[in-house]
Amino acid sequence: LDPEAPLLELPCGSLPEAVTLAGFLKTAGTLEVPALAVDGECTLAAYYPRAALRAGSAPRRISVRPGTWARIRKPEDASRAQERLWDSLPRESDGYIARFDRGLSIALSKRLIALPITPNQLTTLGLAVGLLGAALLAQPSYPLCVLGAFLLWSCCILDGCDGEVARLKLLDSPAGARFDALADNAVHLAVFLAIPAHVLAAHPGAQVLPPALALLSGFLLSAFWTWRLILRRPGRNPLHRVLERVASRDFLYLVLLLALARRLDWFLWAAAAGSHLFWAALLAAELLPSGKRQA
Repeated sequence: LDPEAPLLELPCGSLPEAVTLAGFLKTAGTLEVPALAVDGECTLAAYYPRAALRAGSAPRRISVRPGTWARIRKPEDASRAQERLWDSLPRESDGYIARFDRGLSIALSKRLIALPITPNQLTTLGLAVGLLGAALLAQPSYPLCVLGAFLLWSCCILDGCDGEVARLKLLDSPAGARFDALADNAVHLAVFLAIPAHVLAAHPGAQVLPPALALLSGFLLSAFWTWRLILRRPGRNPLHRVLERVASRDFLYLVLLLALARRLDWFLWAAAAGSHLFWAALLAAELLPSGKRQA
């Protein structure tokens, strides 16, 4: 090891909550001496700002909240720790509808972690499924359109799996998160191109160009302001959290329902207006008084 590199020691048979470990590291990182995470008299972890300090220097003891650091001694302890891992997988940014498919994605992720598959490979698979679904959604044929909508719903499940597998295998990274965001936006753009194409093919002579241009411009503006005002920032105000959830993959459930009902033209007109209302709401949230933004 590089003697000047920081070093974190975790004992076998223990599993901290991510928030607890992050809090310990945040506090320990401000010290120039080693730090111990302790629960009563039990030492749970040791952090050295420089590996060379492992040989000496009296450590500082930092207490952690009881019950947030599981000690695994028996098979039933391992089962409880595993359940805690599954329970930690849902994200605060999950959409209001997409929260319900977490059960499906987690069930699939439990099996995927045993395979030699990486999160980026899952993202690539989800991107391919989503683009294929959008291509089928654009077709005038009702069975192909519905099949495309179901593939897009499957893409929602895979979109949850890549992040879950990344966290379970400790393979999450900023580059992977950027790739996931780009893949999501590529699928969303493909869907917003496919729906006007389907409406025009299924209803020749329909006035598609004005709402299609409004939808595409609204999507691009929404994607830009979501990145600029939400994704680039570590904190979220309450309105930003709501809008981030709205900007998730929830709309694909509506696409599936309207495809089944043969009414994708409704989505075209509604989303043409809604996408512009969304980015306008983002800007309105940014203009709130600073005190409210920090609520």
